[in-house]
Amino acid sequence: MLFLKLFFLTIFSGSTPEFSNNSFFSFHAKEFFYTVDSDSVYVTKNGESYEKWAHQMHWPHFDFEVINRPNETLLLTKGGGVLYRFKDRSFERLDKSFEHRNKYRSYDFTFENKIFSYGGYGLFNVYSNLTFFNELNQEWSEYFFHPNSKSPSPRQLVIGQLEDSVLYVAGGTNKRVNEQLELNFNFLDDVWKLNLKTHFWTYLGTLNSVFSKDVFSPSTIKGPYNGGTLMIFNGRVFWSDVSNNILKEFTNVNPLLLENIKFFDFNPTTNLFMLSKRMHHSQVSRFIFMTPSGLLGDSVVQHQLYSKDYSARHLLFLILLVVIIIVVYLKTKSKSNYSVILANSNKIKKELSFEDFSILEQLLKEHPRAVDFPSILNFFEPNLSYESRVKKLRLSISRIDKILMTYTNSKTPILKFRRNKNDRRVKEVYVN
Repeated sequence: MLFLKLFFLTIFSGSTPEFSNNSFFSFHAKEFFYTVDSDSVYVTKNGESYEKWAHQMHWPHFDFEVINRPNETLLLTKGGGVLYRFKDRSFERLDKSFEHRNKYRSYDFTFENKIFSYGGYGLFNVYSNLTFFNELNQEWSEYFFHPNSKSPSPRQLVIGQLEDSVLYVAGGTNKRVNEQLELNFNFLDDVWKLNLKTHFWTYLGTLNSVFSKDVFSPSTIKGPYNGGTLMIFNGRVFWSDVSNNILKEFTNVNPLLLENIKFFDFNPTTNLFMLSKRMHHSQVSRFIFMTPSGLLGDSVVQHQLYSKDYSARHLLFLILLVVIIIVVYLKTKSKSNYSVILANSNKIKKELSFEDFSILEQLLKEHPRAVDFPSILNFFEPNLSYESRVKKLRLSISRIDKILMTYTNSKTPILKFRRNKNDRRVKEVYVN
């Protein structure tokens, strides 16, 4: 008798089952998709055949967020508080809490074997807190942010992502009451990350304008896909990877596939989507199963998800850097080659001949003007030919320049040459 009872409870095949709207929930575990209604669990790999078995649970409702972990699936009631584990064809309640009703539209995830819930809406308020489930006392606790860390404003409906030990939070909405005392929700376009080890928030930037605020509507259907978040809204399909600042839009999706979708679940083990579609003019839903290419097509346009903004700390660093550069420039300018040579003129005089130092004195006297060659040829013996004096002048300038480069620590010549503006035949020399 017991064998016959188990047989009829577990074997089910035939046409695709239909479910009354708001009276079931679905999830995947390993290679299977599961759908749960008031008395049974329907199991399938690809929708071609189903197994059915009774669960003996008394669900108060069917509003659950699904969190997958290795070897088990967790069901967190929308609004927070009540937590179930599904493992080995059985459901087990884990908490000793109650339905909090203040975590609707939150972002829920698992980190270091703990369940976390960020933000959300409920009890007439929008929240910015992060809570986690404490398995020791089977209750929820608050995760505290570092007091020196500026944190995001309260929000719901965020695009969330966990990468290693970092939580990424992009956008969302918070509530606003207008002058007519009507409740509205503000679109938020800021992007943040939280280091779950140090408890520090970091502001990252502003969402790309190509990313419509409509994505943060409660009617948007979103879920995990390929390490990021897939979003379906207003006949458009986007995929975001917050940690790598990537936004992709699938531009060749069949619009008929997107009509009346209630939710989707992607199973990475079988690389299949299960989509719940509300049947036309009825109150029932049916599932369809598709590959990623079948649903999303092959045409993709990629953007940056957000533009990077500098935080106040970065801005302060940049200002400080500019100030340092200006100070160094002014300091360098104040210690020009000319001033260094003047300060060391007595030492330089001892290293130069009388003629060489006389030439240098003339150059310093005329600085910043240049001195033409004929003016300083007179420092050499008048009985020498013009060509001999020019040759000696060039040798003197070479000796002077080597000593000046030593005192000014310059790797390039200090004395420069040019042609006279009025008479291009006349050569000039000056201190650079």
